[in-house]
Amino acid sequence: MQIRPTRLKRDVLASIHYHRKPLLAFYLYFAVFAFALWAPVTGWMLTGLVRAAGQAAIGNEDLLRFAITPYGMIWILLALTLAAVLIFLQHAGMMLVATRDARGKFHSATNALWQVVKRLPKLLALGVIQVGTHLLLLLPLLAVIVFAFQSLLASYDIYYVLQARPFEFWAFLAVLVGCFFVALAVNGSLYVRWMLALPILLTEGRTPWQALTRSAELTCSVRLKLGGTVVLIAAIVALIPVTISLLFDGFGWLITSLLPAQYGVQIAMMVLLLATYALANLLAGFIGVSSNSLVMLKIYHRRCKQKRGVTIDTEPRYAGWCAAGVEIAVVVVALAHLLIAMNAFDDRQEVLNIAHRGHSWDAPENTLAAVEKAIASGAHYIEIDVRHTADGVLVLKHDRDMLRIAGDPRAIWEIPYEELAAMDAGGWFAPEFRGEPVPTLAQVIESVRGRAGLYLEVKSAPQMPNLVPMVIEQLAEADMLEHTIFASLSSADLFEAQALAPELRTSLLVHTAVGVVERQPFDMLAMRDALVTPSRLTRVRRHDQQLHVWTINDPMQMRRFLDIGVDGIITDRPDVLTEVIQERAAMSRPELWLMRFRHWLW
Repeated sequence: MQIRPTRLKRDVLASIHYHRKPLLAFYLYFAVFAFALWAPVTGWMLTGLVRAAGQAAIGNEDLLRFAITPYGMIWILLALTLAAVLIFLQHAGMMLVATRDARGKFHSATNALWQVVKRLPKLLALGVIQVGTHLLLLLPLLAVIVFAFQSLLASYDIYYVLQARPFEFWAFLAVLVGCFFVALAVNGSLYVRWMLALPILLTEGRTPWQALTRSAELTCSVRLKLGGTVVLIAAIVALIPVTISLLFDGFGWLITSLLPAQYGVQIAMMVLLLATYALANLLAGFIGVSSNSLVMLKIYHRRCKQKRGVTIDTEPRYAGWCAAGVEIAVVVVALAHLLIAMNAFDDRQEVLNIAHRGHSWDAPENTLAAVEKAIASGAHYIEIDVRHTADGVLVLKHDRDMLRIAGDPRAIWEIPYEELAAMDAGGWFAPEFRGEPVPTLAQVIESVRGRAGLYLEVKSAPQMPNLVPMVIEQLAEADMLEHTIFASLSSADLFEAQALAPELRTSLLVHTAVGVVERQPFDMLAMRDALVTPSRLTRVRRHDQQLHVWTINDPMQMRRFLDIGVDGIITDRPDVLTEVIQERAAMSRPELWLMRFRHWLW
């Protein structure tokens, strides 16, 4: 039977309307199931696998090393399989609600949830086969990408590549785009080939391999059309939450700007907007999931002309009580989330203003000019990057070479200090900073003494094996250990620093991580903004650590992280952060609550 997108859309919408109550009920049941059972179990499994590997993988290099170990490969396969199976379970339940059994009866929401749980072993097998096959197809492309990176970009400092974008960057980007389209064609073709395996497994009682084979047969002559239909529907569904977010973004600011100054009225309206926004997102998610599920089901019906399952699925005993229990659980979970969100906000005003490479928004990074501007802007700590020259002088430098700053491709550890000091480290930023030199650590220590602390990141490399002890020695000689936070992306550097100076405060910089990061034996964790959440903060505090976030330059984001309650914000704009902190210090408690709602949501 031919597949006509217009008719398919009409049938899917009609089916959603007809089965709206059991579909919505299953959507809510499944949300409780995923939140209360699936998420904890999968989390324990994946965390246990990381522990079995020895330690958490923190940072890009650790992650790459972990990924190529047997434990890492198993972790990737297991994580992707569990994610795929979770999607299968949700789609399977939606399909069962809209499918008659052998007696011609539709499944209730409770029965659909029961049936997908019963089919879990088959769904797991289906997930392993599909995920494993997709990963195998991606391996050659991954090898091409790694080879291209090593050939084109490995000799450059990655920060220089991202800022200057040399020819090699564009060549690598071309390889990356080419591999993306090849993967899209190959893996997309496989996805369309096997897209009907799930409804086949559910309604025909076949094994996973048989379902995949049967799906390949049913899609054989219409794969291109199916692919276009799937992409079109997926794009439409993806636009729904984006549209809702944009509408509420504008509407929320409009309402709050027009409301009277009474805090009670404003907070009540914020709560109403919050509830409306949550309901709109719930409905958007429901429409998206049910549409994708029923598209696959309707295509399957058209290809095989079968609208009934082969089995009679008996509903479990006490289904009514079970449904009532799930409904109560939904309400409890919603209230719990609201309470958690309310308690996630923190009243603390003592937040560290940490200037990233000095005031690097208005002055060249890691220079005395940037340091002075940061101190004048109210920064509590000056974040600096430290390396050493060929003759062992400790200097401030983020990149491993001077290519981005002064056009010299030599590594810092290959350049004598006298030659480095003669280079222009400010002209690249603005003409008024032309002639600004690369400062030494000793110069910066004297510049900040008594006015701010140092947030010192060591940029270690195999060519600088003695960097950490050299830094510790100079800090001790200058009596700056007490006023320094010693930071690194490498936990090995921090362990070495702790052994040399136990009283020194240490901060682990975290860009990406797999495993439990909070158990690391350091005083602070400085995390990329995407990793910082209220739940993460709770776990960090449980281990008596501080949580810093980087690099935050947008005032609204600054307010958001102040609401969460982080201990420090690393920013290129310390003057803006100072204004935000002062603005909030002058607010009353009702005003703070209003700001929390406003900036948390919009």
